[in-house]
Amino acid sequence: MLLQEETTVESFPLERPTLQRRRRGSALAVGSLPYFIAGDENRLTSLVCRGEIDVFEVGNPVLLTGPVGCGKTSIALHLATRAAMDLAADQDFEKTGPAKVVYYSAVDFARSYAEAIGADDLKPLSDELEAAPVLVIDDLHLIANKTAAQEELALRIETRFDAGKPTILTCKRSPAEVRGICSRLASRAAPGLMIPIALPKANSRKQLLGELALHIGLELDASLISILDAGLESGIPVRAMEAAMKQVQLWCRMNESDASIAAVQAAINGSRQVRDVSVATITNTVARYFNLKSSDLRSSSRKQNLVRARSLAMWLARKLTDTSMNQIGEHFGGRDHTTVLHAVRKTTELVETDTAIRRAAAELTEKLAA
Repeated sequence: MLLQEETTVESFPLERPTLQRRRRGSALAVGSLPYFIAGDENRLTSLVCRGEIDVFEVGNPVLLTGPVGCGKTSIALHLATRAAMDLAADQDFEKTGPAKVVYYSAVDFARSYAEAIGADDLKPLSDELEAAPVLVIDDLHLIANKTAAQEELALRIETRFDAGKPTILTCKRSPAEVRGICSRLASRAAPGLMIPIALPKANSRKQLLGELALHIGLELDASLISILDAGLESGIPVRAMEAAMKQVQLWCRMNESDASIAAVQAAINGSRQVRDVSVATITNTVARYFNLKSSDLRSSSRKQNLVRARSLAMWLARKLTDTSMNQIGEHFGGRDHTTVLHAVRKTTELVETDTAIRRAAAELTEKLAA
């Protein structure tokens, strides 16, 4: 009986709050599946997300830790939605509606803080953070060494704690273990409830691969899923698994065939070989493919052939690396993340509808893998 419980894989729907879009806010890096799959490695995550315990009675703030791509942002937003619903239940929902969830990536908070200091107008930002019924600050490790912004954030978290307002933080590991995180912020994150989130393993990973296949409309039987699972490296983020599944789908389209061992093996080979590819390498490869210079892709030119090549390079950089949209935009001539987001979305559509772009995407992925 104990063995059966240990091998059980659970899933639960992920709830999302309605968030106000910020003019310069980073795009949310949430997964495409509307639910979370949890094996033994994430039993605590499943417990708290199902509402079996009131996490904010156990500790506040709630700190989610784990590697890139494990689902920290998705779980943070889920818990924030639950907290907002609980607050609404304690009030007159018909009059007030759901409680507001305020979300900041740590990078966006640091940028907003710097702009507020530059304008000598910090109060509106401080008031927003203190007044938010539920606050989410994502990826604290990305503001390491930004001491002034960290001190301000620590102060706001402390004020919220005193007022009993729910705060959710995410970080790749405990802030006390991250070089460049000041002691005050680390200490404010420490007293609450820390929930470690792990990448899927064993049965949960196989189930996740199967669900990803269903989600993109790819027919992949259990034997092919097992081959893909065995071939993919352990410890890769969920989005890398999704990228591998899309690579299988792309191979099938290029070869006008059903999923096969050859398609799965191509995805495995690509996953293994492109994991360390750099944005610079992608830029050079795309430029050569289109008989351009890499400097052309980083220029401000809006010629149609350059725009298409540049957008494809951005799409590949997003697909094949862990580089953020801000960093990709900086590489391509200092463009902002919204430009990168638009390029990625447009190229995704073209890969579906434009034969030439689909062929280029497949051939460039193979070149980068080689």
